[in-house]
Amino acid sequence: MNFWFSAALLILAAIALAVAPLLVKRRKSSGVSAQETNIEEFQEQLKELEAQLERGVVTSSVAAEMRAELEKKLLDDVPEAERKSGRSFDSRSFDSRPGIAMSVALLLLIPLLALPLYWKLGAQTELQVAEALAEPELNADSLLETLENWQQRKPDSPQALYLLGGRYLALGRMSDSEQAYRRFYQLTDSDQGAAQLAQVLYLKNSNQFDREIGQLLHEALTRNEFNTTALGMQGIAAFEQKDYAGAMALWDKALSVETDPVARESLLTGINQAKKMLGEPMPGVRVMVSLSPELQSLPGNTRVMVFARAKEGRMPLAVKPVLVSELPREVVLDDSTAMMMGGNKLSETALLDVVATISLSGDVTNPDYKGEVKSVRLESAEVVELLIRPAG
Repeated sequence: MNFWFSAALLILAAIALAVAPLLVKRRKSSGVSAQETNIEEFQEQLKELEAQLERGVVTSSVAAEMRAELEKKLLDDVPEAERKSGRSFDSRSFDSRPGIAMSVALLLLIPLLALPLYWKLGAQTELQVAEALAEPELNADSLLETLENWQQRKPDSPQALYLLGGRYLALGRMSDSEQAYRRFYQLTDSDQGAAQLAQVLYLKNSNQFDREIGQLLHEALTRNEFNTTALGMQGIAAFEQKDYAGAMALWDKALSVETDPVARESLLTGINQAKKMLGEPMPGVRVMVSLSPELQSLPGNTRVMVFARAKEGRMPLAVKPVLVSELPREVVLDDSTAMMMGGNKLSETALLDVVATISLSGDVTNPDYKGEVKSVRLESAEVVELLIRPAG
């Protein structure tokens, strides 16, 4: 609805811009005419001639000849009725029919031509797709139908194929997803096309690698060494071959550029699993959480958020939710409990602020009760004591 309202305004603006010059021209043409200008010049010259005659500059006979010459010239330029009246044509006598006819023609032609052209060349379907993706309450079938209509209308649109391939993948329609991503890869010849096609082939092949998948991953990383999809899959392949160090290196590289929280959490889970397989210790902070005496009456199902963040930072690096009924309790904050909302890992941060909060309203930024210990060193083996008290 907003689109058509905006389109109507633009069409009206186009009509106004096209018609305005015609109307301006018509108004200008109703001003002083050439005939009126000639009459005024004749009258001025006649007055000047009479003044010269009175001053004796010219004789009567010469003045008569000059007057006759002026009248003859005026007769050639101005009709007799106009000359006698001493007035120009009435502005209404100007033939405005050509300007009016052109204005009416433009008034009709602009919308008649604009609408079919937009229907053929415009981005109405793309607007529908954007609106569908922006509405989380839209059911999957409606979104899929919108994407399929877009792809049918523009079968070689890389954007339509990419989104449709992802939608098919989410719905488990692997063959359809493969077809969409394969066409996307053929059209774009891009690293992302190769990586996405490799991913869907891997899932379709029951999580088994084959030669085509390996070639696609190699091609994706050759073109873009930081393609996170390809790095993640190469890490999986290395892990399956028990190359845990290699898997960690690939996933760490992907983690350095990945911004999606879900993808980062998946990568970090893999890194931690590889560390366990290698027997490497996982840096973390041990925290003993307890309630002050005046809070002992809080309901047992009240949620307590225990987290660590960089010193004087705002974003939690790792978080562990517990219940009031479980307190006092010791929890461990490390990379396995990471929030993964971007930024550094907990294991890469030297000084931490360790915090525990309770928010009865659910607003974690404005807790009712809080405990905090600042400047905790990650390498310290001591247990951090957190006592939750009323905030304020």
